[in-house]
Formats: sequence, C-alpha cells, structure tokens
Amino acid sequence: MAEERGVELECTLADGDRLVVAGDQDELLRVAENLVENAVKYGRTGGRVDVRAERVQTASGDEVVLSVRDYGPGIAAGHLPRLTERFYRVDVAESRDKGGTGLGLAIVKHIVNRHRGRLAVESRPGEGATFRVAVPALD
Repeated sequence: MAEERGVELECTLADGDRLVVAGDQDELLRVAENLVENAVKYGRTGGRVDVRAERVQTASGDEVVLSVRDYGPGIAAGHLPRLTERFYRVDVAESRDKGGTGLGLAIVKHIVNRHRGRLAVESRPGEGATFRVAVPALD
C-alpha cells in the first residue's frame, strides 16, 4: 500500500531494547498494521510515515511504546476525542474513497485496553498526526 501511494516508511527499533510484552501476538500485530495503514491512507500521498518502537521507563513500570507518525493534513482538536468511536469518521467522503469502515481505531482501542495499555493521539491541522500505543513491558 505504501509503495502504491508513494509513501516512504521509516521504521526504527530503539537500539538494544528488548521489546517483550504479554499478550496476543495476532491482536498486537493487528494494532500495528491498522495504525500504519491509516497513516499511509490518510497521510499525504508521496509523504513519509515514521514508525518507532521503544522501551520507556514510567512511574508505573516499563512500557513498550509504538509510535506511528504521518505528515498529512492532521486532525482538528474537536475530532480527537471521538476518533476511537465505532463508525466515527473525520471526513466521511474521504474515508469511503480510501476504503475506511470507521472501525479500525475502535478495534485498536479495544485491543490496547485488553492488554492493559493506553492509546494517545496528537495532531494539529497541517502538521500530521502521531498515534502512540503503550503496553506494559515484560522483563
């Protein structure tokens, strides 16, 4: 998909980090796949998507954090709280044109919650969007 749209994927695995979490491998792969596909679909054609995985220390323990950043048109603040609602779409026509169902981020949120994690979204119009998933790390 990225190749078809002329989007460059830049993937970074933090050096030396052991990125191990407890969970369902298929579900966690689905989370990564969904976030990267969304970034490729809704970021600018001919742009770039940065994917980064790293282990981060927090007050509540170590986490594995997956960040997916696109450099597309961004998302207005008013839409951010509703992005993970089933069938919610920022732009219905664009979503339909690109094959979106309005379920992807709802599924991501459900899977992340099942794995005792968090999903965060940062975006501003004209500056792209960053989606971060954090789940507890195993030693």
